[in-house]
Amino acid sequence: MALDLSLNSTGYAVLDWDSTLNKATVIELGHIDNKKQGRMKWSHGQKLTRIESIINSVIENHNVHTVVREKGVTRFNRATQVIFRVVGVTDLLIWKQLEVTVNEIGITEAKKLITGNGKAEKSEVAAKVQDYLSEPVAFTVDDESDAVAVGVAYCLKLEGENKLNG
Repeated sequence: MALDLSLNSTGYAVLDWDSTLNKATVIELGHIDNKKQGRMKWSHGQKLTRIESIINSVIENHNVHTVVREKGVTRFNRATQVIFRVVGVTDLLIWKQLEVTVNEIGITEAKKLITGNGKAEKSEVAAKVQDYLSEPVAFTVDDESDAVAVGVAYCLKLEGENKLNG
């Protein structure tokens, strides 16, 4: 399972990686839209609860054994605090459900593994990640393509490490 965490729109993807072909099959793909519902603005607690509930359902519906997320970056104090609340909630949930530690991959490293350019634009990454999928996928929002890219990049990284080690 790969995650692109955000309080307002978390992307997630359940992937099945074929190391022979270096391709992933997308088993489930989605995003958790926590933006305003009509006129109502949700609190942080409500948004975190939705994220926890939906990620929990995805885990329960699939044989998830590895989880990777985009490594967090520190930008502005308030935004960093908010994103790390999401990280904390998902880390706790994943530990409780799977007893595994969440892996991380930096966005620059992911972009470089997929496109060859660590500074590639989101649209370029979304287009190029299709080369690593068993069949084309239509992404509805950037968070979905980001989640798939994180998962694919992590698998490519492991493949590279396996080649170096043996």
